[in-house]
Amino acid sequence: MKRQIRAQTPRQRPLVACVALALALSCAPSAGNDRGRAALDRDASVAWRADALAFLDAQGSRAHSTSPHTTGGSVLVTSCDDDGPGTLRQAYRNAVTGDNIDLTQLTCSTITLTSGALEDSPTAAEVTLQGPGKYLLTIDGGNADRVLIHRGGDTLHISGMTIKNGSYTGVYGGGCIYSETNVELFDTLVTGCSKHGTGADTAFGGAIYARRAASMFASQIRDNHVDADSANSAGAGVWADAVNVSASTISGNTASSADGTHYARGGGVFSLTETEISYATISDNEAISGAGVFLVGAAAYTMRIRNSTISGNRASGAGGGVYAKYQPFAVANSTIAENTAGAQYGAGLFLAYATELESTIVANNTSQNGTFESDIGSPYAIAITGSNNLVLASNLPLPADTIAQDPMLGPLQDNGGSTMTHALLPGSPAIDHGNNINGYQFDQRLFVLDTSQPYERVVGPAADIGAFESGAPDRVFVDGFDAESL
Repeated sequence: MKRQIRAQTPRQRPLVACVALALALSCAPSAGNDRGRAALDRDASVAWRADALAFLDAQGSRAHSTSPHTTGGSVLVTSCDDDGPGTLRQAYRNAVTGDNIDLTQLTCSTITLTSGALEDSPTAAEVTLQGPGKYLLTIDGGNADRVLIHRGGDTLHISGMTIKNGSYTGVYGGGCIYSETNVELFDTLVTGCSKHGTGADTAFGGAIYARRAASMFASQIRDNHVDADSANSAGAGVWADAVNVSASTISGNTASSADGTHYARGGGVFSLTETEISYATISDNEAISGAGVFLVGAAAYTMRIRNSTISGNRASGAGGGVYAKYQPFAVANSTIAENTAGAQYGAGLFLAYATELESTIVANNTSQNGTFESDIGSPYAIAITGSNNLVLASNLPLPADTIAQDPMLGPLQDNGGSTMTHALLPGSPAIDHGNNINGYQFDQRLFVLDTSQPYERVVGPAADIGAFESGAPDRVFVDGFDAESL
């Protein structure tokens, strides 16, 4: 059993702990927790959001975040109708830059759109839609059109709501959300959205299409779809020029191509340039290639996955978990397991360029064709650098200290925190054999929900390999003499 000792990283001060509590609260699965969130007044809620994003900044989880959000005027939505005085449609249509459209006082649980997508003015560069919580208010597109169109030159901030049942068959993309620039989600669920390409039209962004950056914090992108008749499809969950996913889940999304001759890439995420995935779970997505994540990239960009789990994604071609195409790519303190691929290399990781792996598990991924290596694979002679990894099967040379043993993973499930993880079972060779050269304070789970108690990144003589730290939270430390520091 792992010895419970004091974590090897600094403890959080009370303010940061309170911010983390708010972050954890936003991810909680129960409506009761969201009701507690909704009980905050509007000003306190805005401050809560800003502090939580500042916390993520301090963790380095917003590598290409959109411009700082400044609150302008507040517009109160008082009607649950589709249009008319006091409605969301009227407020969004008439918004000016900096407006905060406040939906926290509504008495209804659903706004059903009956006259098409909500569309703002191109002169409203930056607008915020603030709801009471993702389980308390739903904006429902009724599968008739997109839900939200953002024409402004900066960022659409969406907080505290569910957006669902958008459907779009026109040019460009975005089954539920289309942005000319940036979209930022916080405490938001986007689900049941679809983008269909008819004829030679492509299908990009089943849930979200952002022509610049898409950022998700404490949110879920779930059960969305892209498909095309005779063209390419990509990004059933998210399609964006740049992507940032933190403390979020992207699951159950599917990219497909009807004629079988065009690509279907990125069931969960399709990113062209900068990509940062941290403290997140990407699971149960499907595509021809890059079922979990498809990364394009180029030498000028950063593409990183850290403290995250990529599991159970299914590709009929290459890269069940991740397909990294052109960019030097880095993965740290993560678990990539139980993904599948067709008769191609790399059911876990398909790599086409130099890659750095640190303290990462890539194991138990399977291919339909036994002649190809299942966990890490490539037809190219590329270098993998790093240390303290556990990889079972690779056709590429691995660092000399790589462990090639069964990691003894538990099922993907709720092991605490806001996202699902694979726990390390007792006796796992991953326990105490990893590293924390990047100085992370937390494992993927961040904080125990409804408390300020962290899941430390290091408990014991060394970090564990993978996204999950066995023995965290460190009960001896939390319950001991220093507990008052929380």
